[in-house]
Amino acid sequence: MKRRPLPKPESRSYALLKALIAGSGTFYQICERAGFDIEEAGMESRLRMIFARGIQGHVRVSGILYELKDASRDAMLGIKPASQGQVAAPHFRGVVGAMPVLVVRRAAAEVRP
Repeated sequence: MKRRPLPKPESRSYALLKALIAGSGTFYQICERAGFDIEEAGMESRLRMIFARGIQGHVRVSGILYELKDASRDAMLGIKPASQGQVAAPHFRGVVGAMPVLVVRRAAAEVRP
């Protein structure tokens, strides 16, 4: 799965994501946590547009609550994703790192039941 880049730190989207680190919430709760005054002329419609896009794909909606996706929360907190792949046996003494793997498929007649 491709990770989406975080919004620019000076953007409204980033401020909303920071507010979501504290936990899920409704549109109004998150805006309040982020320090936005939705009573200001045009602010509510601009913020609703940001929310409508899932705050650039970093948020999911559960009913009326918005919550930060796990990968986005880790990125906001600076947590690096765990490296994926097969762990070598203890006797492996080579260089640790990504290595090519050859995948061979058996012919249908060779597959065991």
